[in-house]
Amino acid sequence: MSQNWFYRITQLRSTIGMPPVTRKNIAALGLKRRNQTVYQRVSAATAHRLRLVKELVRIDLLKENEIEEAKKQDKQKWPKGFAQVGKL
Repeated sequence: MSQNWFYRITQLRSTIGMPPVTRKNIAALGLKRRNQTVYQRVSAATAHRLRLVKELVRIDLLKENEIEEAKKQDKQKWPKGFAQVGKL
């Protein structure tokens, strides 16, 4: 049974000032803003898009069974509600 491989792609830099080809490739990968993470199946088309935007993204290679654990780590854990800072 062969494992499916996935890219975990995180956009590190903005596309402001980049050529239209670069912006279209970032959009084709499913990225819209900085620090957003998407998962794409390993393929020749995806590898070609990543080659064109490699300076703007971080790429990790994951097996299919590692994706759920990686998604849990990607979520930011902010405290809910408000905290009292001082007395008025």
